[in-house]
Amino acid sequence: MEFLYAMLPYLNIGFFGALFARFTGANLTAIVLCSLLWLGTTPLQTLSMMLTFLVFMQLTTYTQEQRLSFNNLQIFAGWRILIPILFITFMLVANPFYAVAAFVGFFLMEVLLRLYRQLPVAERPSRRQWLLYIGGGLLVSCIGMVLLAVIPPAYYYLLAGLVILAACAFAYQAGKRRDLLAAHWDAVILASYTTLGLFGLDWTDWLIDLRRSFTTPLARALMPVSLTVIFLTFVTMHAYYGTLTLAGLIIALAATVATRLFGRYQVTSRGEFSPIALAMTILVVVCLFLVQPAPLGVVDLLYVKMPISF
Repeated sequence: MEFLYAMLPYLNIGFFGALFARFTGANLTAIVLCSLLWLGTTPLQTLSMMLTFLVFMQLTTYTQEQRLSFNNLQIFAGWRILIPILFITFMLVANPFYAVAAFVGFFLMEVLLRLYRQLPVAERPSRRQWLLYIGGGLLVSCIGMVLLAVIPPAYYYLLAGLVILAACAFAYQAGKRRDLLAAHWDAVILASYTTLGLFGLDWTDWLIDLRRSFTTPLARALMPVSLTVIFLTFVTMHAYYGTLTLAGLIIALAATVATRLFGRYQVTSRGEFSPIALAMTILVVVCLFLVQPAPLGVVDLLYVKMPISF
């Protein structure tokens, strides 16, 4: 009963956060982040929960319209399905975190193949470009993880709120000027991964909605690149700090239920950003500032220390 009671806040955050984002267009990761900070999570707990939530939620998002099943697998079709099953089973005995990461990774490979084939042949990045984009995004997100150790915990929520407000201001200006930062748009996308490694924030949907009057190779392949960077950041963070949280998984499961029942917010890609989405995201941050939470930490019933940190 105590365990079920400990799950309740995370179930509420995931379900009602996804529901709020569905009907307003507010950034879901900003909602979940502010909700966790309201609970008083420490910076390390917050990032661990956010990345766990995000990596599972991204799989849900991109399989909402393209359901994966054993009958339509492409990489691991037929007898090849035994490869991930045996590997995950072995990892489950060796280390639970690596088993979870392997499970997500195998599904991610199937999703990435579908997203890649949806791109027109002329717009598909070369292998070198893939490596540069993914490596650059991971490097930038790791910089955010390094900054996590030097930020005073008492000011973590304040910095998170200011970053979200800055993102809202940028989205508003970029929506008014569709040629803004035309020569540096790829750099803007890569810079956004800093907030991924520092707070677990993902701005992929917003960047897609801010369709530019120009195009770049990274912007055309944004979804598969972001999915890969998010997964690699998830693995790097948990390997570095040696933590595995079930709370983030519970949030993702609750958000998945809400997404399956009510769908997800569909961006217009018109370039001009939705004022309602901006207003609702700002409202969440204002509520966070009014609460002024102290990072006392949550009960670690759903937090497991793994012997894999470096």
